[in-house]
Amino acid sequence: MRYLILLFTCFFFLIAQSQKKVPVNLTFEYTDTLTVNEFVWVGQPGLDYGISLEAMENGYLPYEGFQYLNWLNHKVQLHLEEEDTFTIVLGQDFDEYSFYYAGEVGAIKNNYILDRVRLLQELETDASFQKSDRIQAKLLLEQKKDSMLSIAGSLGLTDSFIKDEKKYWKYYINYHYVFHDVLRNEDLDFTSLDISDFPEMDYDNQEDHFNYRDYLKLSLAYHFLKINSLQDYDSMKDAVKDIDSRVLKFSLIPIWADQIYKRNSLSENYMRLVNRFSNSPSHYRSVKDIYNKRNRLTLGDPFPFPETTDFYDKPIELEKAKGKPAYILIYAPEDEYIDNNFLKWNQFYLQHRNEDARFITIGLGTDRVKAVFKDVFLNSQIAGSHLSTSPREARNILENLSIGYVPTVIKIDESGNIIDFNVNANLKKLNPFQSRPIILRWRSELGKSF
Repeated sequence: MRYLILLFTCFFFLIAQSQKKVPVNLTFEYTDTLTVNEFVWVGQPGLDYGISLEAMENGYLPYEGFQYLNWLNHKVQLHLEEEDTFTIVLGQDFDEYSFYYAGEVGAIKNNYILDRVRLLQELETDASFQKSDRIQAKLLLEQKKDSMLSIAGSLGLTDSFIKDEKKYWKYYINYHYVFHDVLRNEDLDFTSLDISDFPEMDYDNQEDHFNYRDYLKLSLAYHFLKINSLQDYDSMKDAVKDIDSRVLKFSLIPIWADQIYKRNSLSENYMRLVNRFSNSPSHYRSVKDIYNKRNRLTLGDPFPFPETTDFYDKPIELEKAKGKPAYILIYAPEDEYIDNNFLKWNQFYLQHRNEDARFITIGLGTDRVKAVFKDVFLNSQIAGSHLSTSPREARNILENLSIGYVPTVIKIDESGNIIDFNVNANLKKLNPFQSRPIILRWRSELGKSF
């Protein structure tokens, strides 16, 4: 464990060491209720450890450029330059609207950024903007950019900040142009993008990857698609080696891991890339287990029937379900969309009930919460036969099937062989390995948390 922590510490240092630290004069005003539980820090979440409020008050320097002020689950953009002097006033509620900046130029600049951030948040949720086509959306964003840059120019801000702000708008507008359909359709992700939609620019600038999140998202999608277009692992490996930005390389690894969880057809190459470029391969043990190179199942292989019980604690030998095709819904209790997904499952059942097939649900680790699900199935009339597994058996199911996203519907034939790993039932999926131990809203019903 110490070795693992050292690896990550060194890696974050390597990512951030090229960034310039600047002397600033920041002070904080906050209530006496601020504790370690409301830890406040300045930096880039996920890319560096940042500088804590306490460390800054003791003279430690933050990085220059666009950073984030972070506390609780909130992160708010701010911009730091040499000799910035201002006060960050944190309010009573510690939410992202109960604070502001006080002082001279540094405060004026960061209050401008607050106004810009809130303007864009409102715009992104506006119905007319959501319904606009790609060109209309870009034109509207260009208008907002011109208006906000005009305001910035009237505030007497530094030339270096105006330069950074123009770059921010460039990346923001390009991101919304390229990701237009993805941002408006929850069934799409960056893998649906076409690399021809990306504007011509350098996608390998580490300093900008560190300071501009929209640029990092664009670069990740661009390089993922570029690497994906190559025909063999060696070509993929060479393309990754040619990337100069350590931030970009580091951020590509969890994307490949995610695709392995989704049984992407290129999972073998992704697994090799994870092994080759991860600083800590042991960190991806769950990915390796899911990939399951030695016993990886394919279409036509027998379904690995797990040990199950019904919700009255009666052991069920699922292999006895052979003799008819079956649709098997595998779900996790961590699923925050579980109510909606059960409704989708019922709709799926109505569409397929005329088939001579069985409909079965298997809960992953639901032995812990049988009472809750027993009531759900009885009160909501969820279709099918409902089975439960232990947490250990749940992990075995996922690893045996090489599946890292649920809920999913698997179809097997009358002999128990897999016909389809992912029947389309319009379910919203999650990765149970990256989710909370149990959904929070069940805690009061269960009387304890797991």
